[in-house]
Amino acid sequence: MVYNDLRSKLNEYNWDDGFEIPKQILAAPSCDLALALEIFYLSDGYAFLDDSTKITDLKEWGKFITVLYDDILNNKFPKTSTAFEIPLSQVQKYKLQKKGISKIFLTDL
Repeated sequence: MVYNDLRSKLNEYNWDDGFEIPKQILAAPSCDLALALEIFYLSDGYAFLDDSTKITDLKEWGKFITVLYDDILNNKFPKTSTAFEIPLSQVQKYKLQKKGISKIFLTDL
């Protein structure tokens, strides 16, 4: 799929429908770091980073977000010229930075 098609698919996606569509987008060869980070934060990545949600209560989400987190940390997605602004306040970023969260989740692209 072309990058713009992936973005359109993500923008039209209803998160109540499970994780199959985001998984397909992430598996596409044209998925880059900006799109992966957008999916991470749209799927409540902040709660994952902040440990404010018990993963055991949301098994499907927990598995999805953990795999995505690991893939981002392991540089599975190439960094391109596509921009992405991390959707966190300065206070949220500072709090996560103090927890030792990787800068990849805290720095705008």
